[in-house]
Amino acid sequence: MTPSLPSLILLSPLLLYLLHALWRLIASDSVTAVLAVVSAYVVSATFFRLYLPSLALVPVWLPLLYAYLWLGLAGALALLGCGEFRRSGVLLRGLSLNMGSYFLSQACLLAGMLLLNPLLAGRPLQALATLPPFVALTGYALYRTVLAISRPQQRTPWWGILFALLVPPLLLGWIAEILVPLFLRYL
Repeated sequence: MTPSLPSLILLSPLLLYLLHALWRLIASDSVTAVLAVVSAYVVSATFFRLYLPSLALVPVWLPLLYAYLWLGLAGALALLGCGEFRRSGVLLRGLSLNMGSYFLSQACLLAGMLLLNPLLAGRPLQALATLPPFVALTGYALYRTVLAISRPQQRTPWWGILFALLVPPLLLGWIAEILVPLFLRYL
């Protein structure tokens, strides 16, 4: 069975998202970042195993398919372990600006989706579950935005965190409202 061209096109953002995350992790050369990513993978694999106990290899492949959940959890762990909260913004102590911005953006993406889900009638979680390529593209765009916001001060200002919490759920909720009915109708 060979994959079709549309399925390869839809899977390519997920693969590129995961490869970018691994490249960021290797380039950071930080033990803290590696521990956060490995711990988050173990937690997400355990969660998926408990949620879907009948499927044998779920702990292996499902965290890779939903890599933004795994890396959002890694960002939350890194934020809890290294986060320094000041009046001027948030800094992840001991991590490079690139890795800190990456972790912070992915943690904000996941937190914003979970927090705004009730207000947006479940559309952000619908997008998380059914539109992984669009969530991966949004996660990468959010990382680049947070990095650009953080460069001048070498930390992420509070308004940048508020932006990272609010804009992705609104954008993905809107995308889910349009695309999920189309996918359900034609696929």
